[in-house]
Amino acid sequence: MRSWSLLAGGQVVSSVISLVMMVIVSRSLGDEDFGRLYLAWSLTLIAGVVVDLGLSQVVTRAVARKPALSGPYLRRATIVLVLLGAGLYVLVLVAAAVLGYAPEIQLLTAILGVRMVAEAAAQLLAAFFQGHERMLVPSVARVAGSAITLPLVMLLLAGGYGAAAVAIVMVAGAGLRVVVQAAALRGLPGFKLPAPPPPNWRALVGEGVPFMTAAVLGTLVYKIDVLVLGSMANDATVGWYGAATRTMDAFIVIPLVLTAATLPVLSRLWIDARSEFDVTARRTLELLLIITVPLVVMLVVLADRIIDFLFTLGSYAPAVPILQIHAVTLAVVFLDHLFVCVLMASGRERTWIKIIGAACVLIPALNWILVPAAGQAFENGALGTALAKLLTELFILAAVVRAMPAGIFGAEVVRTAVRAIALGAVLTVVLVGGRSIGVPWPLAAAVAGSGYFAAALRFGLLPTGFLLWIGARLTRRIPAVATAGPRADAA
Repeated sequence: MRSWSLLAGGQVVSSVISLVMMVIVSRSLGDEDFGRLYLAWSLTLIAGVVVDLGLSQVVTRAVARKPALSGPYLRRATIVLVLLGAGLYVLVLVAAAVLGYAPEIQLLTAILGVRMVAEAAAQLLAAFFQGHERMLVPSVARVAGSAITLPLVMLLLAGGYGAAAVAIVMVAGAGLRVVVQAAALRGLPGFKLPAPPPPNWRALVGEGVPFMTAAVLGTLVYKIDVLVLGSMANDATVGWYGAATRTMDAFIVIPLVLTAATLPVLSRLWIDARSEFDVTARRTLELLLIITVPLVVMLVVLADRIIDFLFTLGSYAPAVPILQIHAVTLAVVFLDHLFVCVLMASGRERTWIKIIGAACVLIPALNWILVPAAGQAFENGALGTALAKLLTELFILAAVVRAMPAGIFGAEVVRTAVRAIALGAVLTVVLVGGRSIGVPWPLAAAVAGSGYFAAALRFGLLPTGFLLWIGARLTRRIPAVATAGPRADAA
């Protein structure tokens, strides 16, 4: 929970700053210049998935299991990153030229290509801290990079500078992340231990390629539905889908940071203590279930109010049912993230590649069937895309559960899920009742959400380690480890 809170805090603050910056940049540059910047950024983002060859995940798992590998892995991974980063930098420049982009976009691609490599370096360095279960430095580095970017961008835009200046500042923010983490790297215990022989090059690349492949396929699953929808529907329909999707994406940070904090713990316990591995995975799932239920209920019941507040119903009313479908998808995505984390920690990443590869084929096929059908039935083809995403995530969930190591989750998890759903039903009644008598929706959400977590606490649904950790934060003291049960509760 300590690791999770640090990652979550850094990610939330960084995301808020980035959102504010994008709003300012889009309004200051205008739609054309902002479109060029966004296009160049998207191109380098796609290529950036490959830069570290998936070694960030390899480092996290290896260092969590054997910290003395920190030095050898750093040297080998740095060589891979420099060589591959240089090659991909040239590749994106060639791609921008071959695709016939305007000179302004090619210039922005050249600038943001540097950021692509810097972000990969920052992610790789963060993996060493993650493997040691020390998340403070990566979180501080992320916030510092975002914090320095926003005021500089505002000053440059106020001075009349354009998209290229904004891109340069984005590079500087990524570079700051690298500098902060590199400066603190040698303080990690693993670098002070006698270094074993470095990993074999072939074995190292062989370990990284499955993670990289999974990342590439995951990016395709995440992005391809928008591309298919754009080819089959008008711009307004894509906008409705984008509004609902961006709203859902705001909550994806929860499983991302929770699994990032859990992966090194599970990787270590898979080797050292299999029974604690099972307990850790089970307790994390229970916590995720308790968090997921109220989010889903609130997004479904308050979808129209949320869309009106963020985007206005005048333009985005068709996004309401899309968000409601996305809310159900969100629950499945939360579970998928944790189960995939378990697969990765137990060395079953190749199985995950097969699953996500099949999903890459399934989601466009479903879109081609469901988008026209939804367009004819509801004059909103984006509903078909939302349903295709939900069905794809359910397919992933079923496949991942089948591939899980046996005996991890049992009747205890089912009981927690049933109780959480029962509390969710009560929460739904409270929200609907509050809206019917005219209670402002933020107040209704706050009261109902507080009541939900109070009831979860009353009925003992929250893991003991989580409660002890919260108590320690409130009383500013550290509880005795001996009273916390298995170490897994602290994961």
